Amino acid sequence: MLERIRNETLCLLNEKGMSFTVAELAKRLAVSKRYIYEQFSSKNELVTSILNEILNDLQRQVQEIANSQQLGTIDKLNALMTTAPKALGPLSSRSIADIKRLLPEQWGNFERFFDDRWEEIKKLIECGVQQKLFRPIDLSVLQQVYRGTINGLNEYQYLTRNNQTFHNAIVTMTDILLYGIIASDNQ
Repeated sequence: MLERIRNETLCLLNEKGMSFTVAELAKRLAVSKRYIYEQFSSKNELVTSILNEILNDLQRQVQEIANSQQLGTIDKLNALMTTAPKALGPLSSRSIADIKRLLPEQWGNFERFFDDRWEEIKKLIECGVQQKLFRPIDLSVLQQVYRGTINGLNEYQYLTRNNQTFHNAIVTMTDILLYGIIASDNQ
């Protein structure tokens, strides 16, 4: 039942941001508000548990990729750049805005994760440059392009208008960043 509570909370969070109520959640789950409050002392605690689960999943994925002996440099870079939450799912731009504003400490944990992931990406690119897999580039510009693009792709209106999932959009963006738009036989 805890998984159902978290999944439905994430749906409400993505639909309404932090303005959803525990009463709405209880109604969707066909349980009493009291039952939810027996599991979580507050709505913020419930949302924090979801954020922690998503963050732990992302951190686990990054560690698995970084430590993988089976993946080469290019495959590791691709995997790191396309890492998206598998536990529960991604957060909508609306929920992210509310979390930044109302739960800044929890959002700070995500910012630290993004910085740590970028450091792993940066190491791989530097390694790839030494291996002659990549040409030297300004990594600060790439970081800005990468983070800005991820933020733009996470906009609900963009995703629905283009019938995209967040993960598919990130995969496409990473493909463009890594391989460009010039056909390989024209290089």
